[in-house]
This record gives sequence, C-alpha cells and structure tokens, in this order.
Amino acid sequence: MSDLHMPEFKSYEEEAAFWDNLDTAPFMEADMEWFRFETPMKRAIRVAILPEIAEKLILRAHSQGVTVETLVNALLLERIHKPLEIK
Repeated sequence: MSDLHMPEFKSYEEEAAFWDNLDTAPFMEADMEWFRFETPMKRAIRVAILPEIAEKLILRAHSQGVTVETLVNALLLERIHKPLEIK
C-alpha cells in the first residue's frame, strides 16, 4: 500500500479537484480492505445569509466575474484585517 502525499492547496476548488481525480487503488490494503486518510482539520463552514443580503452578494459577484463564495471570502478577509471599531 502506498502513502498519500497531501499537497498544500491554494483554494477549495483546487483541493476538490485533487480528491475528484485521485485514483485510490494504490492506497488499498492487499486484502482490498477499505482504507482511511488522515486529513488536516481545515474545513469550510456554512453560514446562513438573509435572502436580501444574498441577492446583493450574487449581483455583486456576477458583476465582478467571481463566485459568491470567492466574493464572501474576500469581503470577510478584508473586514478581519481592519481594526475593530467599538461605538
């Protein structure tokens, strides 16, 4: 059985493509028992967004030629790096 080398992924899409195209046959036990990969604990989370906000995000993402996920991540990163304003 081979060891799996996990590359560093630059995006969720890149990681999804890796798993979608992975041939798992070399990683099976000789007796064809199922196998288990240990993966990093990084996981995407889902967040409920109000419909009126979602509509605006969809329009903005479309106008910028990106996915809603990409836009939301960019907006969140931008906001996280700004100092917290307490009023």
